[in-house]
Amino acid sequence: MEGVRSVVQEGVKFTLVEDFRLLGRVLAAQDQSGRWDVLAVDEYMTAEIACFGNQIHLAMLAELEASQVPPAAQEDPDLEVEFENNKLRIKYHGTYENTGRSALVAVVNRINMFRRLLGKLLVELKGGI
Repeated sequence: MEGVRSVVQEGVKFTLVEDFRLLGRVLAAQDQSGRWDVLAVDEYMTAEIACFGNQIHLAMLAELEASQVPPAAQEDPDLEVEFENNKLRIKYHGTYENTGRSALVAVVNRINMFRRLLGKLLVELKGGI
């Protein structure tokens, strides 16, 4: 798949995804009982999804130039928001029980929520709508 690279090291499959639209397919292709780590990146954010057998960990980070914290940054209480030196950092970390496909759907849904908020923040910071 173009935009996806994988390597296996010491029994762990590491995958780099450079297009978030491919993330669902990449996650569905992972060994549900194995150990794997998927790193998805784009211009504004990074998401890491790591499976340790019975648990899936999701960590996300976005960093934006900002002169203040936009109101939308406070909409999701599960996010950690930091503002320093004209940089707005938004972080999330969650752990999911690995119940198979339903856990992966929950992870993708959480990433999509984060990306929607990120889009809203970008509009606010650029003085848009």
